[in-house]
Amino acid sequence: MTEPPAGLDSRQAIDDQASAFVARLQGEIDEAGRQAIFAWVAADPRHAVAFARMEAAWEAGARLRACPPAIESQPANQDAPAPPLVSRRALVGGFVAATVVAGAATATWRYTRDVELYRTRLGERRIVTLSDGSRVHLNTASTIEVAMEKRRRRIHLVKGEALFEVAHDTARPFLVDAGSARLRAVGTAFNVRIRETLVELTVTEGVVAVAQGGGHALERAAPRIAAGDGAVIRSGAVAPTVLNPDLLRQRTAWQDGVIELDGETLPQAVEEFNRYRDHPIIVGDPRLANLRVGGRFEVDEADKFITALEGSFAVSAIPTADGSILLVVRS
Repeated sequence: MTEPPAGLDSRQAIDDQASAFVARLQGEIDEAGRQAIFAWVAADPRHAVAFARMEAAWEAGARLRACPPAIESQPANQDAPAPPLVSRRALVGGFVAATVVAGAATATWRYTRDVELYRTRLGERRIVTLSDGSRVHLNTASTIEVAMEKRRRRIHLVKGEALFEVAHDTARPFLVDAGSARLRAVGTAFNVRIRETLVELTVTEGVVAVAQGGGHALERAAPRIAAGDGAVIRSGAVAPTVLNPDLLRQRTAWQDGVIELDGETLPQAVEEFNRYRDHPIIVGDPRLANLRVGGRFEVDEADKFITALEGSFAVSAIPTADGSILLVVRS
């Protein structure tokens, strides 16, 4: 393959080159060719943005031509094998918004493997059974990419939260990439949640190894998190945490459609309910920032939470024109 040309400084030239590379990836191309394209994408943030934009445009056109019927999501209480919403070369444009670097990495991950995409809408939960028998519980507004290979099983948690029940297979380790974290398990169960600045790991069965330093290598010395414990991974740094039974149950209560609160601040509690709502609850008074709350609610019971809040504290809930709820100190 001819090396990608250098010196493409204008936006039009970069867009043209990105479009050409996306087109090449749709057909037959060898590994050297793919790596050359990925090197060009990673070389400049403008390249990554243009590549993601052109790939999204290409896929949108392909979907319009194909016009496939909609696929209904599998209810959360079913565990039959679920068809992927999108298969190889699935739409990537929406994933690139987080960061330019993440966009380039996602594109590279997508095109180097036979990938299937599963996702949930806001407020939806879903169970996906993978081809190896592993089960993935997806929480609200979550997305995973799955690549089942001969020597390993690869999962990319793009956003949101998932609990993995891993089928035992010592010949094929089960790897999960989430933010700056890489996790490895053989036969175990663990929960992974991507938060704004960190990744939260909770192990419910077995042992999970965590790569350190933001790299992808899982050395023998990598921290191993046992059942009942957890870890916080921030910028590749791993901080193991010991979880008491109540906190362990609280972190996984979403699988039962429940939000458990035990001394969280009001903004933290509101964040949990907003994960399932089209219109957010807003803490509109800084005097409420340190108010601590508790209780057990269904994920769709934000109204009951607000009623309890108004009945127990000097808080008023004010509906807004756009459907949001503003929480203020009652005067």
